[in-house]
Amino acid sequence: MDQIVRSLVALGMKEYEAKVYAALVGIGEGNAREIHIASGVPRPRVYDILEGLAGRGFVEVRQGSPLRYRPEEPGVVTAKLRGALEGAADRALAGLDELRLEARPTPAPIWYLDGEWSIRRHLESLVHGDYAALTVICMLRSGPGEYAALLSEAAGRHTVDVVVPEGAAQACPEGVRVTVAGEFCPFFQEKIYGKVFSRPIDHEGSVFSLEYIFMADDEESLIVYTENGRRKGVIITLPFITCVQHQLARKMIAGGRDAAAAPGQKIYTGEERVHT
Repeated sequence: MDQIVRSLVALGMKEYEAKVYAALVGIGEGNAREIHIASGVPRPRVYDILEGLAGRGFVEVRQGSPLRYRPEEPGVVTAKLRGALEGAADRALAGLDELRLEARPTPAPIWYLDGEWSIRRHLESLVHGDYAALTVICMLRSGPGEYAALLSEAAGRHTVDVVVPEGAAQACPEGVRVTVAGEFCPFFQEKIYGKVFSRPIDHEGSVFSLEYIFMADDEESLIVYTENGRRKGVIITLPFITCVQHQLARKMIAGGRDAAAAPGQKIYTGEERVHT
């Protein structure tokens, strides 16, 4: 009985209405006193509730002394409730869409994500985005296998390059080009790639570790990192940053070697793999 009442309330009935209607279905027909006993609803309230249910077509009334009541078929009642609920949902959605169109959002060139679920949802939106190439810098020795399905889907839509460090697992889905990072700029290699990207940073009591940088052309990037073991992300659309990230990634690819090539064998000459 309690579950039935909760379900009817979820469909839009008030609690006492649900109790009275469910009780009436259970006894088949009854007067106010009998319905009060079956439902547990205070008797002074039963009359008002029955009148309201009758007005909505959920209860039939038979004249007499006392009045007697019987319920409308449950299928009819639940269909009416569902229709009213769906109508309310449609009206709410239309109203919210109008509010959204009228809103003037402030551009946010940097946005933060917290947790794997949020990161994966944004990556899914990148996969379906309108851009030419997806470039991924992977700092994990295990390689980018955890996102293999997303990278495979992206490869069906865009050019996909993944840069991994020497010694990292290099397995990737078909269509994804994997490059082992090479040296192209001593300062970047030593000061940034070696000291910032490839090792944890202890800052003000928190330990940060870079895991990925996903770049959609030079328009948007997603940096995935951990803070004290919890995965987080930063979305960047600020062109001053995204353009630099993109160009550094293309240089890393141009100076690297194909993952299928032997160590020390550079097979890319630069321009053939550098996208502008």
